[in-house]
Amino acid sequence: MTISIRTNLIRAAIAAAALSLTACGPLIVLAPAGGYAVGAAGATTLDRPWNDATGLLAGYKKVRLLTQDGLLLNRLYLTEGLVQGDHIVPPAQRREATTPTYSTAMSVTEQVEFVADSVAALGYERVETTAPRPVTINGHRGVRFDFTAVNADGLNYKGVGQAVKKDDRLFVAIYLATEEHYFAASLPSATATMDALTFN
Repeated sequence: MTISIRTNLIRAAIAAAALSLTACGPLIVLAPAGGYAVGAAGATTLDRPWNDATGLLAGYKKVRLLTQDGLLLNRLYLTEGLVQGDHIVPPAQRREATTPTYSTAMSVTEQVEFVADSVAALGYERVETTAPRPVTINGHRGVRFDFTAVNADGLNYKGVGQAVKKDDRLFVAIYLATEEHYFAASLPSATATMDALTFN
């Protein structure tokens, strides 16, 4: 893909993102800097304002969605504690397990695969994980890793995934953004939000 094509894709994404942020009304609301509840089972602290797009997640349970510049450019998913049989992405058919399902028996490697497969279930392609590393969040050990992906239009994305287990519940965070500019621009705020997570 040439630089000019990538630039045109980024420009189109910016235009679409700006339109989505202005057209969705109350479905996207401001999440000011400070405390932010992640359902009943968790919370974090936002170091700067984000846009809360959770209202757009029809059918999702235990998931919060934040964005800085529009969902095509960057997004941050935060989950409440997932229990046995829970999904990040809801199944396409209610009676079929069509998306990755959490199991309390998962190893750390399988937790990474669960998060990566959930990114693929969001519609991204060629999801590849790298650099898994230990992390301690709110006194609980977990794993953080990097990943890359491509959307259906060929736009390249980079991301950071995190999975922390407490009392058989899995708390997941997924940050992803366009490879050019937006990933690096919001990465410090996204990782600060991940670092500040607390679990009830």
